[in-house]
Amino acid sequence: MTDRSAGYALVELLATLVIVGFTSALMISGLGSSRRVWDHMDASNSMGDAIAGTQNLLRDRLERIFPATRYDKIPSYADMDGVADKFAFLSSPRDAGAPSPLRRYQLNVAPNGDLVLSSISDVAADPTQGVENLVLLHNVQGLDIAYYGVAPPDNRPGWRFAWQLRPAPPQLIRIRVQFAPQDPRVWPELLVKPVVTVDSMCVLMVTTKSCRGRAVVRPVGS
Repeated sequence: MTDRSAGYALVELLATLVIVGFTSALMISGLGSSRRVWDHMDASNSMGDAIAGTQNLLRDRLERIFPATRYDKIPSYADMDGVADKFAFLSSPRDAGAPSPLRRYQLNVAPNGDLVLSSISDVAADPTQGVENLVLLHNVQGLDIAYYGVAPPDNRPGWRFAWQLRPAPPQLIRIRVQFAPQDPRVWPELLVKPVVTVDSMCVLMVTTKSCRGRAVVRPVGS
């Protein structure tokens, strides 16, 4: 009789190799999918960290707004200029630069789509020199700033698209940032309440109509 055990052994070996190869292919495919999931999660976390860092920085600067009094117009007004897509204000320097004089900040979107927070020392002799441009986010499609408070013409509390020549900061500042439709980043609405509402450090000089010991420098980019 012919011994068929060798034939059976060969078939079993081939079947085992096929099963092992199929299992390996599934494992490699699963590892690739897992890697793509982790990469996506890492990218999402990085984008989320960038937005969270931007919001923390803006909140810190806006909460510390200093409403320095200006007397170059009647009536006097707080030294800040806010519109729907740009906001210029006085605030404390970053912790890395302290102690140092107040800085004049301006938040806006540059023509290349960068969300930029520019600043210069409030006592700078030349407002065109020493400007720091801090890029907060890239590829921003729009910036929407609103100001809550009492202002003409109705003199009732409400959201305004401009805050100019007002005697005090707004009660709340709302910042929204828009990205392109295909951009996966999400900007949670940022609401900030300025802490200081009155310039208690101003000692008016009758001759100059300004506060004693305070330089008058135009906002960055004006």
